[in-house]
This record gives sequence, structure tokens and C-alpha cells, in this order.
Amino acid sequence: MKEGRYAYQDKIGEGGMATVYRGMQLSLNRPVAIKVLSATLSDNPSVIKRFKRESLIIARLNHPNIIHVIDRGTTSKGRPVFVMEFVEGINLADAITERKFDFNQKVDIAIQMCKGIAYAHKFDVIHRDIKPANVIIDREGFARLLDFGIASFFEADKDMNPDETRLIMGTEAYMAPEQHKGIAFTSTLSDVYSLGVVMYELFTSTLPLPNAPPMAQIDANITPALENLIHQCLAVDPAERPQSVEQVRTQLLLAMKGQHIAEEQVNRAGEGLASIQQKFGLLDVMQEDKFGAVYLYEDKSSHKLLVIKKRTSTFTGYREAKMLHSLKHPNLVNILGTSKNDSVFIVVMEYVSGGSLQDRLIEPMGMQMFLNTAVQICRGLAFAHQNRVCHGNLRPSNVLLTSDFQVKLTDFGLDEHYRVKERDGNWYGDADDRKDELSDIFSLGAIFYHALTGVPPAFKDGNLVKTQIFIKLPVDIQQIVGRMLSRRREQRPQSVESVLSELLPLQEEEKTKVIESPREDAPEIVQKETVIKYQRVNWLTILLAVVMVVSIVLNVLLLGDSGSDVRDAIKSFLDLYI
Repeated sequence: MKEGRYAYQDKIGEGGMATVYRGMQLSLNRPVAIKVLSATLSDNPSVIKRFKRESLIIARLNHPNIIHVIDRGTTSKGRPVFVMEFVEGINLADAITERKFDFNQKVDIAIQMCKGIAYAHKFDVIHRDIKPANVIIDREGFARLLDFGIASFFEADKDMNPDETRLIMGTEAYMAPEQHKGIAFTSTLSDVYSLGVVMYELFTSTLPLPNAPPMAQIDANITPALENLIHQCLAVDPAERPQSVEQVRTQLLLAMKGQHIAEEQVNRAGEGLASIQQKFGLLDVMQEDKFGAVYLYEDKSSHKLLVIKKRTSTFTGYREAKMLHSLKHPNLVNILGTSKNDSVFIVVMEYVSGGSLQDRLIEPMGMQMFLNTAVQICRGLAFAHQNRVCHGNLRPSNVLLTSDFQVKLTDFGLDEHYRVKERDGNWYGDADDRKDELSDIFSLGAIFYHALTGVPPAFKDGNLVKTQIFIKLPVDIQQIVGRMLSRRREQRPQSVESVLSELLPLQEEEKTKVIESPREDAPEIVQKETVIKYQRVNWLTILLAVVMVVSIVLNVLLLGDSGSDVRDAIKSFLDLYI
């Protein structure tokens, strides 16, 4: 990172992992927070190597509940540095101590935390140090998580020596039991445990302790469903915890029945939906803007989750939604119903829990994942085209994913409303603005390009600008995507089935390649500060162990059965120290 771009001001925080300074980005004259990793950790070659490899992913994490990293690099002395947006607010640890929030606000904070953590987990970014001090509540009530992914620089990998794989990182009061074995044993489920501790403390103002009274005795607002969820997160065995933070969020929403939603939002959700309110219960407001809103509801009879999308002042997309109501395909979001009046129309559809493809595009996709995703998109889009339904606004945010990576296309026919200014470009749209099959193929090519390279396509003089990543792709893939992105419509594949026919052989070929197996990773009053330490192997201990083993052999030979007590003592020594 170039010196002189940021001015360091006062120190605002310090822990075992890093020191944080208030600073100023000189070029934009805006306040920033500058986190400098500790000198001790910076001396570790594995830490520096991983920092260089993974810091770009962390800098690209973009979610309203995660403090955004706007720059990263190293100091003149080689110490890793993150520059983050500076957020005015109160950290959750202080807020809990000062009892700043009522029960419904606490529910809202817990749900927001789940959203941010679940988003990062999609990229295999594990926090490892979730605690109230790492959550900032800003002036608008938004929960913002700090230090996401920074702990990943200390994750064990195949290049680490045995000492380094025993690195322990976290804050003892919030660490999952498996974290005490070393970071090689941690996973996203470790974050689930830490989240459970934070939620327990958030709702009770105390840490979970043995023989603690029921949570409802501390706060009568705590329902049995909420208490049960928190205790599930705190299970010692990771297999007994909720298996994802997204699952925690869903269970939390079901337990709270929309208690966290502001009254004015509830009123807006009910406008024009009187019949809906009788059958469905509002759980969450997923999105609200001047074009309408997206709500998460629960069917009161079946208890299934569903999404209701409300559109105001326009009816674009209503025709397509009505047609798709009678068409079913595994790669299309299931439309359960539609309705409209003079000022609004709604679409009721299945809930897809895995987010969108847009969430996954902070780095280039691997070829196998790309082909699996691309084939599913093509199958869904080809089915729609066969039934005379064009999308007209295909983009990564309209490609939804289930928790097991099944593709579900959505928002057919809806007009684009993402641009702030009309002159802003549409990376995924055909230049002539036609809404037909060939324009969908162009948009599909743009999505493919973005997925493969990590950036949207760019054009110069009507020709695709090919990045270094793109030209290193297999020639067959380059040719397919290049034709799809041709500005001359007649040069594009003339149907999605044609694209699919070229991708399927490549998918089969990719399946036959040998893929490296992933590495198997294997309550009293406690400290609330981040702990980072190595469990180092003591070579003197090993030498003593060798001596003990020799002693066992001699005991067996000389003492026979009478040496059993000696052998038991030696075995206990080995179990304790090795």
C-alpha cells in the first residue's frame, strides 16, 4: 500500500491480533479505520503468504451488515494493513452493558448478524472471533460486523509445519470447543457456536454458564423456540448445531414471527394485501424501494416459507409471472400465484434460501462449478423460451441458488431499476435494448464472462475486451462466450439449446478430471479478549516420551504382569503430554 495515501490519527483500539487507528483517506478527505496486524503475527511467513492470497476476497465482501474493507496492503515494514470504512456507532459489548436496546431491537440485531455471517460463509470466509466487541451498531440501527476473514490468514494449510497447525485463535468466552484444538479444526459451525454465545448474552446480558436458570426467567419475552434455538447453537458437538447460519436466521425468523419489524413497515406491507394477511404471516422485509418491496412470509397452515414481491406504478412482469404460474421447471422459481389491482400487483413465489449468483461473484468461479451452474441456467432459460417467455433483464441477481446450489431463475419480464442514472451502462444488456431470445443469450454470455473472470464484460469499438484471465480459459469456452457476446446478433448462437449442446460435453469432460480431495479438518468466567497462541510441540517432552516407551518394553520383559501399574502411569503421561 502506497505510503502517504492515509493519515494516521488517534489509536481507537488494540488487541492481540491488531491495532486500530482512526485515519483519513487524503484523496477523498473521508474518515477511515486503519487496522494494522501485530508485529508478532506479521513475522510469520505463513501469515504473510495467506494475507497476499486471500486479502482480495475479503476486500470484495460487500454486504450491508459487514464493515467494508476499502483498501489493503502492507506497511513499509511489511505489516499487513486493512483500511475500512469508519462507522460512527456503539459496539455491541458496550450496548449490552448499558442495556441500550429493547427486546425487539435485540431480535433485529441478531437477524442482521445472521445475514452478514451467512453472506461471508458463502465464500468460505470464517470469522473465528465473533463477539459483541466485533459488532458495531450504527446510528440508523444497522448491525455491522468487524474483522471478517482476517483470522483466515492464520488458517492451517498444507504448507504449515506441525507447530503452526496448532495455532489457536479466538476469544475464549465465545470460542467453540473445537477451536481450542487449533484452527485446523474450526469451520463455519464454529461461527454458529460463537453466534449462539453472542445471542445468549444479547438477550440476557450474561454469558451462558453451567446450571444457569432458564432464559425466560431473565427476560419473559424470550420464547421457548428462541431459547431452544440458542441452546442448539451452543451444542458441544458441531453435528448437533444448526448446520448453517442461514438456518439459524430462518429459525430465528420463525420463532419471532416478525416482532423485529418496525410498525410503519408492517403497515406498508399490508397495503393492498388484506387477503394475504389472513393466510400468511409476515416474517421479514427483504427489500424496500420506490418500485415496491419484497417480503418473506410464512404460510400459517403449512408453515412453509414464501416470498411475496409487490410492484407499484408498473405492471411490467405481470404477464410473464402469470404465464409461469402454470409452467414448472426445476431451474425456475415456482410461481404460486399472482394478483393485481389498479395500482399494484403481487407475485407469490417459493422462497430460495441460498441467495443469488451475484453474491458469489467476488472471484472467478472454478471451471466445474461454472459448468454446473451454466448448464442449469441454460436449461431453465431454454424451457422458458420454448414456452414463449423471454426474460428481458437477465443478470446475476436474478439467478437464485438453493442451499445445495440448484439454480432458480426469477424476475422474468421485470424492468430494470438498479441504475441510479439513465446514462449508466447495463453490463448485461444488449445494446439495442430489444427484449427477445437473442438479447437473453447476450445477457447469458455476460453472466458467463463475469462468473469466469470475476468482472463484468467491457467493450471497445464494439469488440469484447478480453482480460488476461479470459484468454487463459479453455479455447472452447472462450469461443462460446465470445459468440454469445457478439454485438452482431446473427453471429450469436441462435438458441439457448445451441449453447447448452456445446456446454454439456465440456461438463462431462470436466467430471472425468481428477480433482484433489479437500483437506479434512479435523464454562467458567473466561477471558473476553482475542487469544492467539501456538500449542508448540516440546521436543524435550518427546525425548522423555521415547525414554518412557523404552521403559515399557523393559517392564514387560522384566516384570511381566506385576509391571501393570508402572505401565498405566506411563500411558497416562503419554496421553497427557503427546
